[in-house]
Amino acid sequence: MRALVLLTGLTFSVALPAAAQGRDGVSGRLRGDLSLSAEVLGGASDTGAWSGVGSVALRARALDMVGVVLGYDRAFSASRFDHAFAAVDFRPAFFARWSFDLERGPGWFDLFLDSIGLELGAAWVRPGSRDASGVAYVLGGGADLPIYIGERSAWSLRVAARYVSAKPWDAQGTGRDDSAVEALAGVVFRTMVNAGLTRVR
Repeated sequence: MRALVLLTGLTFSVALPAAAQGRDGVSGRLRGDLSLSAEVLGGASDTGAWSGVGSVALRARALDMVGVVLGYDRAFSASRFDHAFAAVDFRPAFFARWSFDLERGPGWFDLFLDSIGLELGAAWVRPGSRDASGVAYVLGGGADLPIYIGERSAWSLRVAARYVSAKPWDAQGTGRDDSAVEALAGVVFRTMVNAGLTRVR
């Protein structure tokens, strides 16, 4: 009986804020002009053989649509490599769907669709290594499935993939094939703040 009461309370605590913020079609995303998020992901990396990888990243997006991401991927295997990366974080669906009155809820579904985006940038491969560090290209993408929607903030489960291109012939590379494909999943916290970029209140 206690478990049932606990489960009911948990369900309402998650569902009610999500329902309330889903009515305006933007789920709190116009309560600020700058979206800030932090994520912790884990998964697998293929650099010729699969191994574990962990990833942390910080993101900042104007009106939750376009911005930058800075992150670090840590290999769990000594035979694999780490890299720091910076990229453009582009999520164009929100403005297009909102402009055409397609943000009709539920809130979690709108947020999920609008979170689908691309990353394009560069990585510093093997940072700290004097003889084997270099620059690589990064292409990634992913989507966030909301699990809690508050007045300005949200918690989500993120599923993502990332390709790091570091070929032996790249002039700024490591001199070896350090290319990798990563499959990642984890938790994201996102909040909206007023940074004076627009007149959003």
